[in-house]
Amino acid sequence: MFGTHFYNETIKRSVSIFGTLFNNITLKKTKEDGTVLSISKVPISYGPKQKFLARLQEEADLNDNNRSAISLPRMAFQLNGFEYDPSRQQNKLIRHSKSELDTDNVKRSYQYNPAPYNLNFTLSILAKNMNDALQIVEQILPYFQPEYTVTMKMIDSMSDTRDVPITLTSVSMEDTYEGSYEERRVIEYTLEFQMKLYFFGPVYTGSVIKNVIEREYINTGSANFTTSEIAESGLIKEVKHYEPAFAEIPNVVSNSTTITFPTAINTKISANDEIFGTGNATNPTVVSIATDKLSMVVSGAVTIETNTTLKFVGSVDPTDTFVVAETVTFYDDGAKESFSETNDS
Repeated sequence: MFGTHFYNETIKRSVSIFGTLFNNITLKKTKEDGTVLSISKVPISYGPKQKFLARLQEEADLNDNNRSAISLPRMAFQLNGFEYDPSRQQNKLIRHSKSELDTDNVKRSYQYNPAPYNLNFTLSILAKNMNDALQIVEQILPYFQPEYTVTMKMIDSMSDTRDVPITLTSVSMEDTYEGSYEERRVIEYTLEFQMKLYFFGPVYTGSVIKNVIEREYINTGSANFTTSEIAESGLIKEVKHYEPAFAEIPNVVSNSTTITFPTAINTKISANDEIFGTGNATNPTVVSIATDKLSMVVSGAVTIETNTTLKFVGSVDPTDTFVVAETVTFYDDGAKESFSETNDS
């Protein structure tokens, strides 16, 4: 229904980050005098704890020389689900732009505000004796007070990074000491976490405004106003935007109305565009453009040296999301002193 395919791998990325937090926890076995007997890294894997517990109960001692019993201690984590978080929602129409231009140096990528969601994780710690379980738990708890924040790059193609809090919401313990002598003892700590994440939509691109022309006319007289406007005093603010990437390097032109180019000009340049950079007191306009885009006729004779950059200003493309054209006109209440040179700023 929505019609735009995108896959930002947000959930996959968040699961990887969560598991990485606990992938370097070690376990030490020492003698009473403090001598270290062994140091081992506690393995961690993604999956529900019930699978490991079922394996321990059904096949507590495997000795067929092909398979071995599950070694303890170990950790397992699982993504339980996610829920929308309205408290972190911002204006959905705010756009986040990429800090640098795309490879064509004309367009810039952007995205709209993301949707905030809370992801719920469960971390299970399984051990066969209490000392091992406590060693693991005490290497985790001090970092969550009650949250630990990681910096996460949300989208690979964008420059946006966000601080993502991971909150420890609860800790529970279960010791299966009851049962027959043949049953294997398992001490289990269950830690519940909540990750405050954002889900971004597709990446869009739009043309970039590179230059802006602004003109202001103050007390210019009736010649610059229509008959419906106040003739004695007023202010007109005219804002025009350069059409994106319309910077061309022409060949030498000597007092001629024809300008030639070494390569075809941008296809968006059209008749009636105003030309800046000719050095004329009044900017000429484009009269016509050759079919091959290698030359054009302008409204007035120009003299241009080689390697001169011309810029063309005309109607903007309404489909370019980064282009905005504006003409604002202000009028006073008829009193001549309203826009006098002494108090205008």
